[in-house]
Order: sequence, then structure tokens, then C-alpha cells
Amino acid sequence: MSQNELRDQKGSKLNILQALRIKGSMSRIELTRLTGLSRATISISIAELIDCGLVYETDNRLSTKGRPATALELVPNSRIILGADLDNKTWTLGAFDLLGNTVKTMKIPVHTFEPEATFKALAGEIASFVQQLDKAPVPMLGLGVPGLVDVHHRCIRSAADLDWHQVDAAALLEQHIGWPTVVVNRHRARGLTECRYGAGQQFNNMIYIGVGMGIAAGLYIDRQLLSGSLGGAGEIGHTTIEPSGPLCPCGNHGCLQALAAGPAIEQEFRKLVRSSELDQSNPYRHMDLQFLKVQDVCAAAEEGDELAVQVIHRAASYLGISMANLLNTFNPEAIILGGTVPNASSLFAETATKVMRQKAMRPLAVDTIVRTSLFKDNGGALGAANFAFDKHISISVFN
Repeated sequence: MSQNELRDQKGSKLNILQALRIKGSMSRIELTRLTGLSRATISISIAELIDCGLVYETDNRLSTKGRPATALELVPNSRIILGADLDNKTWTLGAFDLLGNTVKTMKIPVHTFEPEATFKALAGEIASFVQQLDKAPVPMLGLGVPGLVDVHHRCIRSAADLDWHQVDAAALLEQHIGWPTVVVNRHRARGLTECRYGAGQQFNNMIYIGVGMGIAAGLYIDRQLLSGSLGGAGEIGHTTIEPSGPLCPCGNHGCLQALAAGPAIEQEFRKLVRSSELDQSNPYRHMDLQFLKVQDVCAAAEEGDELAVQVIHRAASYLGISMANLLNTFNPEAIILGGTVPNASSLFAETATKVMRQKAMRPLAVDTIVRTSLFKDNGGALGAANFAFDKHISISVFN
């Protein structure tokens, strides 16, 4: 049987392919248990998938109670999927195989905050990017974007920091590239990457929290993203931590994002520097604080600067309270911290974890693992590509 002759009338092959994508390498027995298919169907379907060059048997034998079982895996580079992630006025566009391996990436700068021009900047580079690939990708695109995305994964309902409202991001891309486009919050896309390929891949149920210019979480049940009834599951950045706290761009007071995200850290550090008496040797004495970035504060805190340590400790403590609330509510196996701030400051991650364990129920907190993300640059693009493929996967894309 050739690849062009692949048929799947009962959906058995698609179930097997999706199981291997989401769960990774496994034996025939595990596939039978996971998919509910009979052993005979599994055997026939796998033989056809192997013949089509989509699945192969590895030499590594999985440990079982009985006879060792040969593991089954997807063939690397059998299909290519595309995803893009928008962060700090830069698109990261990436091509990946179904195992999460990076085939090619590129950075695309954006010189505007206007939404239509932002998406046109990406659309204008996709054709040339695809031409540089060794094989044609599956014709679909995943987008990781800031803000609250609707349940249909097409429209950005609100990105308060950018003053974006009701931006039909999928339509803007589709009219230029002609491919189905799926939109997801960028932190939830990054979390999907960590769940399947990164720091959380050994867990079935986990929470990812991204802390950068904003804060958002992704909830993953059985390695699948929980979107919520309106697409807003995980919007912890706009949960109230201090009712009389600072005004958030969303219009509420005391949101976690207004207390612990990058801009809040920058603002608090500037305030402390301006109100403090600094000696002549202090590097901030003659600095133009308007150019100071959250990465600078994180670096200073890692070096022991007292003001920076104070600011990072404060922001991380607020996040730790939110982590404790999430832990008590969802009881995940693990929480993964990602984004600019946790990746730049071990003090931030350690302080947030310590506060979480102090505030959460002890029987739950003691066994919950906290890690920082493994993917730094292309995690959002990879997660968006996988999310789009989850939504549009069909046997036709394998032909």
C-alpha cells in the first residue's frame, strides 16, 4: 500500500496516530487500552501505517510484566506543520514535525501595534518560508497570540495591553495564505509544548503559567488544553489579588497581572530607585529608567541587588498566592512556570514556589512538582502548530 492509498473508514488509524502524537512512544497493548480498538484492528492498522511511512517499530523494548513489548513511534519528518507566536512585537514562525522536532524557524519583526498590519507582516513572509522547506507542510497554520481568544479559536476578543478588541486574526491570515488558521493564547500554546515535549511531558494533568508582559495559564487534562466554555480557561492574570490594588488595563483593580507581570515589575523598580538614596557607585543612579526592562531587574536580582530582590520577591509572592489557589482548585500533578520572568530569574520561580507551598493545603502542596519551562524561543510556535493540527487532523492530511 502506498501513502496515497491510505484509507481509514472506521477512524482506527487516525486514533492511533493521534495517540502517538499526544502520548508518545507506546506498545500495541498500550494502544489497545488507550484507543479501545481490538488487538486485530491495532495490528492491521499499524501494518498499514508502517507501510505508508508514518509509524515505525523501535529497537527499544518497553518494560512490561510479561514479555518485552516493541515500542511504536511516529516517523520523524513524515509530515511538517507550521505555527507562529507573537511576543514583544516579533513573530516567531516555525516548521516542525509531528514529534516536536524543529525543522526551521525565522523571526519577523513588527513595527506597529495596529492589528491588521501585525498579521500582514507575518502573512507576507509565509510563502517564502515554505519555499525554503524540503517538503510541503500540511496546509494549515496555528497562531499563538496575546489576549483572550474566542471558543472557536479564530478571534482575539480582547488583548487589553495592546488595546485590541474583536480582532479576527484567523480571517486576516486566511485571506492572504488561503489555509485554515487556528488561534490560541500564546501562553496556552507554550504550555501545550511543555506538556507534550518539555518540562511537563511526564505528566498527564498539569498547569502552565506564563509570566511576561502579561500573565496567563493553560490547564492541560490528559495532555489536552482545556479551553473553557468561552475560551477563557486560565485567565489568571485578571483574577483579583489585591481589591484596592493598582488599575489593570482590563479596567479592574488589583489584578495579578498588574502586580506581578513584567510592566508591574519595571514600574515598581523605577519607583523604588527614584525614592531611594543611592550611593555614587550604584549603576542606577545615572540610568535613564525609562529604558529599563524587566530582564534588567531580573538580572540585578540574581546578582543580589537589594532593590531588585525586593521587587522580584514582591511580584513572585503574588504569583505564589495564585499558584496556591490553582493548586487547591485543580490539584494538578505539576505546575510549569514559563515566560520572560521565570526564565530570567531563579529567585522569582523559587519565591513563587515557596509561597505556593505556604498558602496551599499541605497534603496537596507537598506532592505537586514545580518546574521552569524547557522551551525558550520556539515553544509558542510549536504549541500553536500542534493545537491547530489537533483541531484539523484528518486522515486526508496524511495522503
